[in-house]
Amino acid sequence: MSSVLVVGLMVGACRNSNNNTGDAGGDSGLSNGGRDGGGGTPDEDGGDPPQVCDVARQQGCSAGALCLRGLLEGGGQGNRCFPGECDLVAQNCPAGNKCTYVRQGSETTRRCVPDGTVTEGGACESTTTPGGDFFYDTCKAGLYCTDQTGPDGGTTFACQKFCYGSEQCTAPRDCVEVLRFTGSDELPRVCGQAGPGCDLLAQGCASPLGCYPSPGSGAVCVTAGAVEEGSPCAYSNDCRPGSACVKDGAGLVCRKLCRAPSGEPGCASGRCEPLQNFAGVGACVQ
Repeated sequence: MSSVLVVGLMVGACRNSNNNTGDAGGDSGLSNGGRDGGGGTPDEDGGDPPQVCDVARQQGCSAGALCLRGLLEGGGQGNRCFPGECDLVAQNCPAGNKCTYVRQGSETTRRCVPDGTVTEGGACESTTTPGGDFFYDTCKAGLYCTDQTGPDGGTTFACQKFCYGSEQCTAPRDCVEVLRFTGSDELPRVCGQAGPGCDLLAQGCASPLGCYPSPGSGAVCVTAGAVEEGSPCAYSNDCRPGSACVKDGAGLVCRKLCRAPSGEPGCASGRCEPLQNFAGVGACVQ
């Protein structure tokens, strides 16, 4: 029996980029603050998130646009094509510059600015253009300055790598942390730590989390979605807990998790097709 392919999990800390009063100092425009549950969440009413392009493969957009998770006009999130000056991962700015997010007043845009000096994992801060009009960070090209919670509960800032998929991250880090910016609908990701491990069939994650399969991190507790079984999805945690986003027929849909090749929980209809790289776990496909 052939394996079902599970799409990448969109998980992690959604870091809100507001006025920052942490170690980066001042009105920096750097990412700030708590976890809001990751970018795989569908519309609040449980509607299906539209997918018009592929983030991991950067397919489905016209030249000059990136495929990113983004906020939708009617609420919720989905994959969207965003025009912009440059590419966060390809870093196609002129020599001596980097592609990053730049804040001016109440808006944040993706553009080329002078390259920084801080490497991945290093402590970073905000900086400005000579005229003081634009805020960006001191990280090197391909990185972004994000907030980190230290062992003492305090906040520090470190450079993390932009990514479209797990192949751009070094294990055990995965492409899971979602950035949110003031004045922008774009929700890009950086490499970070996935959530705690869990049992896909027993679930057991504390609400509002669910246990989902992640190709790069195994089974992890992350913020649960609300897309119903049989409806289109982009990421596994778009789906309700106990389900995953799998390829079934021509598209990606939410399907109930089951014990493979047989046992409980089973399938009310269809067959339990094994998940790739998750022994004893499958998804109910038609």
